Amino acid sequence: MICRIRRRSARPLDLLRYLFGPGERGEHDNPRLVGAWARAAVGGVHELARSAQGFSVVRLSRLLDQPVAAAISPPRRPVWHCSVHNHPADPTLSDQQWGAIAAEFTAAVGLASPADDAGARWVAVRHGLDHIHIVATLVGQDGATVWTRNDYHRCQRLARDLERRLGLFQLGATSARNAA
Repeated sequence: MICRIRRRSARPLDLLRYLFGPGERGEHDNPRLVGAWARAAVGGVHELARSAQGFSVVRLSRLLDQPVAAAISPPRRPVWHCSVHNHPADPTLSDQQWGAIAAEFTAAVGLASPADDAGARWVAVRHGLDHIHIVATLVGQDGATVWTRNDYHRCQRLARDLERRLGLFQLGATSARNAA
């Protein structure tokens, strides 16, 4: 698995518009939510993000932003974004598997544990067969800032663990074998 932590941004709306849009070269196929914070199961977020015209990225952005707007002193750039990609040799994972993987990543970096009602709000978006995007706001439901410490290293460590547990291609395994 390859994890890329992107530069933090000020608002989730532009990022969500891109993720649910066609992509730069029309590569976004069937964009959908596959995971969400503890209090909002994916179906619940879908319903909350609905408008009269159907699913609304604007409403989803507002849901993610609510704790940030209510916080006393939120970070200037409260939107955390991480993409998680599988190796081309890996089997195609289901939406449920990707949702569980996203929950593990948010817990690993300290954003929200699976049963944490006070954690940060996050969603996982899938628009291709081999990857997801995790979008989170860095303010918890209780209004406290959630700081991700060593998020890059924690993501890498979890990715190696998931490769072993799920029987996926193990990055670095070939170079370790060649060195032996």
